Amino acid sequence: MLVFVVDSEGRSGHPTRRADWVRKRLRRGQARLVGGGASGQPPVLALRGRVFDAERTVHRRFVVTLDTGFRYIGFCVGEVTADGTLRVLLRGVLTTRTPDIRAAMDERRMHRRARRYRRRANIIRKRRTAKHRPPRYKARRKRASVTLQHGVQTHLNLFSKLDRMAPLPVNQTIKGFEDVAFDLRALVHGKPANGWGYQVSPMAKRRGESIKGFVLRRDGGCIVCAATGNVHLHHLRKRSRRGSNRPRNQVALCARCHREVHAGLIALPITHGPTWRDAGNTNAIVGRLRREALQHGLQPIPVADAIAKRDALGLVKDHDWDAVAGAASLTGAACVDASEAIRLELTQYRRHRRAHVHAQRDRLYYLNGKVVARNRRKRTDQTQDSLAELRERSPGLIGPLHVKRAVRIYAPNRRVSPTVAGDVWQLNGQRFVAEGVKDKGRYLYSKQLTALIGKPYVSPKRVRLVLRNEGLVVTGLQLPSNHHRQEGGNETIRAPRRALSLPGMNAGVSRAI
Repeated sequence: MLVFVVDSEGRSGHPTRRADWVRKRLRRGQARLVGGGASGQPPVLALRGRVFDAERTVHRRFVVTLDTGFRYIGFCVGEVTADGTLRVLLRGVLTTRTPDIRAAMDERRMHRRARRYRRRANIIRKRRTAKHRPPRYKARRKRASVTLQHGVQTHLNLFSKLDRMAPLPVNQTIKGFEDVAFDLRALVHGKPANGWGYQVSPMAKRRGESIKGFVLRRDGGCIVCAATGNVHLHHLRKRSRRGSNRPRNQVALCARCHREVHAGLIALPITHGPTWRDAGNTNAIVGRLRREALQHGLQPIPVADAIAKRDALGLVKDHDWDAVAGAASLTGAACVDASEAIRLELTQYRRHRRAHVHAQRDRLYYLNGKVVARNRRKRTDQTQDSLAELRERSPGLIGPLHVKRAVRIYAPNRRVSPTVAGDVWQLNGQRFVAEGVKDKGRYLYSKQLTALIGKPYVSPKRVRLVLRNEGLVVTGLQLPSNHHRQEGGNETIRAPRRALSLPGMNAGVSRAI
């Protein structure tokens, strides 16, 4: 079993498979084991009182590559041997939450609009002059979209996560990412015969033609009954569900068919068409990484070279194997050995919420030690009376009130809820990742519990918290086929006074990286 090594100053050394040497250092108190066990991460041996000398370190070649993506990102950590073989040490796939950013931003926009509406109403009520605020497109100053920023930062965070899980010597490691560029024009409408054909869309409107006129000319009337009189435009994806006004999201329907479609009597067997959102966002993410590659010490890997190497080596078309093919292309490896590779499945969870970070305790009004009102004015979800309502109903009680100011509370959900999505728990020696709570916090919810106890929820009293949400959480682990779980074998590492196990063994005490 592979164990990564760092010195007392956090400098990375060469990974080792000498389990006897690792056990000896642990038994003598010369090192401690980080990771492994219920954390699901590869074990890292942290030596005490020893510092690595880079000038005396044996030269070896390591590589870390990513298969860039929007929803899924493949990764590979490997070593190139003297005979040109790429020995895969770690590979896997990260499931990102970048596709959910748009929905989160829409919810944030809803609250922002409601807040501004109340602010304008308050200004009108008090007959004050509103402070001028520039439009958002001017205040943004051409900043990148939140989805693009999150996608780029996720790739960089994955590189950092791999550095912590699998520390390797910096001067002997090269990092790269697959430099891909999807031709969206060719994917949607085919490749044009000449270069200027990219500037002309086959679905474009004529000069001065309205969207309605173009849709009517394209559909030739109602698409259901072919009627040409009293024709309306119907959105395939509703505007309330982030549907656009583009022609591809609209079809022509007569007034009668339009009513029947909305009534559910007619089901349109078509969708709004492929949006190629994943490919478009991947192009933008790769473009940003390409511009910032030198700053972060990354090397772009041309996708054509990675595909050629994948076909030459006969690798499977998958995210993690694409990262392996990129590593082989970057290092010029002649063959790949993945027989001893550890495969991880990572999932990205949300760590911070604005509603929790900026939450604060209500302003409380006490009378004889009892709370009789909350806040000056009533909040939307508030059930108890506010100060304004108390003053209107019982004006004589205002004088003797004792006021306790509002106080900001960081992450109040941590205090109220037993867990948040992304926390790692242990049940009967088996680890699982919580996805939330059920029944107002009385139970923990996780789909992984179904395979353990036959139901997706469990009481917090029956489980033990192992790790807090780290953002990128290990949700799946696959050990190499030659790894045997046997007590007392070469794959079990023991430390004095307590047992420390490798990733395949759920029992044991672990420490997060």
